[in-house]
Amino acid sequence: MSPPASSPAERRPWIATSIAAVILVALTAGSTVVVEHRIHAGERERHEEHAGHEVHPEHEEHEGHEAHQEVHLSDAQLKEAGVEVGRAVAGTVVVSLSLPGEVALNEETLAHVGPRVSGTVRKIEHRLGDEVKAGDVLAVLDSADVAEMQGEVMVARERLALAKAEHERKRKLYEEKIGSQKEFVAAKQAHAEARVALKSAMRALGAKTGGRGASGGYLLVAPIDGTIVDWHIGVGEVLGSDVKAFTIADLSSVWVQVTVYAKDLAKVRTGQRAVVRGEGIETPTEARIAYLSPTVGRLTRSAQARIVLEEPGQAWRPGLFVTAEVEVDEIDAGVVVPQAAVQRHDGRSVVFVRRGDRFSVRPVTVGSHGHVDGQRVVEIVEGLEAGTQVATANSFLIKAELGKATAGHQH
Repeated sequence: MSPPASSPAERRPWIATSIAAVILVALTAGSTVVVEHRIHAGERERHEEHAGHEVHPEHEEHEGHEAHQEVHLSDAQLKEAGVEVGRAVAGTVVVSLSLPGEVALNEETLAHVGPRVSGTVRKIEHRLGDEVKAGDVLAVLDSADVAEMQGEVMVARERLALAKAEHERKRKLYEEKIGSQKEFVAAKQAHAEARVALKSAMRALGAKTGGRGASGGYLLVAPIDGTIVDWHIGVGEVLGSDVKAFTIADLSSVWVQVTVYAKDLAKVRTGQRAVVRGEGIETPTEARIAYLSPTVGRLTRSAQARIVLEEPGQAWRPGLFVTAEVEVDEIDAGVVVPQAAVQRHDGRSVVFVRRGDRFSVRPVTVGSHGHVDGQRVVEIVEGLEAGTQVATANSFLIKAELGKATAGHQH
């Protein structure tokens, strides 16, 4: 059954209430949209602000890093610091191999002096470090063997004198027809035998003493001109025939024994020029490889090369460790700079390029090392053109200034 119809007056309150509810819902929905819009707008602002915070400082840092890859130095500052500037050039680089070595005595001009017979040292005439001439007496030894042999020489000399006199007497008797020919011939033969016996005794004595002996003593004599570099002798000491009492070296030439590793053997050969440098010696010396051993050491797995230094001077003393830069090749390089121009910066090889009063970092790729006209140089394979001005001498000072500038910027 249908509800009873209401009158218009009864329906007006219900209509008003419905309209008010619709308006309230609409306002609530609008407010929600506005709030959400504001929330999303705030999130977008925060996101943009956050993105700006991440990107902008990086950009500034990058720009600052680039700005601090150069140093400003005036001509006066360069002169005061000793920094020199030159141009990268093209040239022929003499490639050298740096090998360790040691100065040694020239064994071809070395003499070991020892007695040929045993004896007791009576007197020492020269000592370690003395310069001697060939024939100088180094020491005198008392030797029983030498004394015995000298006695044999004296006996042989007396026998010769008697045989000579007997020969003369028999000759005169034979000529006067008093003596027989047989006696004369026998005397002549005895004289000849006595002469041979004396020569034999003197030869044996000379073989033992080198022809130098005095009053039963044995003389140790210098066989060459040179310097006594080693000795093992003392007064009263008994020396055997196997003892090397003195070592004399002619120091007008010395050897440089160079170690050539197996990996470098194919590059090294006799006749190559080498520049030898010694610690504490300002001026290097030049020579050529005179010998390369045909075998490799079992323990070292390396070969020995020999360089002969003629008239080296006192600075090149045997026993001194040296470095031999052996020239093994020549290359035509498009860009060459002095070795001192290349520095290590941020883990890479760099040079410092000059533009006005600014020096900027230029990364480069380094090639062969060598020298041009005696100056150590480096080939630049990539990163630099010929004619570019770069810091050469004392470029490490620019590197230090660059480090200071970078540290100050980071701080």
